[in-house]
Amino acid sequence: MLLSEPLDYILLDYPFAYKHKKVSILIDLAIYIDTPLDIAMARRLIRDFKNSSTENILFDLENYVLRGRRGYLEMLKTIKPNSDIIVDGTLSISKITDEIYDKVSAQYHYIMVLILD
Repeated sequence: MLLSEPLDYILLDYPFAYKHKKVSILIDLAIYIDTPLDIAMARRLIRDFKNSSTENILFDLENYVLRGRRGYLEMLKTIKPNSDIIVDGTLSISKITDEIYDKVSAQYHYIMVLILD
């Protein structure tokens, strides 16, 4: 179990952030990458379906229209407003990671300054 390991940081790719009671008590900082639906869908298709048949791609798109989109819209209403940091998901991956690094570093620097003062 991770919590029994001597770790300084645990990064969790988890879409529910503070909304899951058992996990929320373990979260110090929730980051929401705000990616428009069209970009998120295009990136996922490129990433996950490079070697897939048209039939598999169409099946996945149908599933997205029936179920996946609803989850995304719910996240906009419930997860995004409760996140500590929001990052523009239209940026390139390297710019997204740089922005997250900068914002997390600034936030923890500010917290450390408050603690030390």
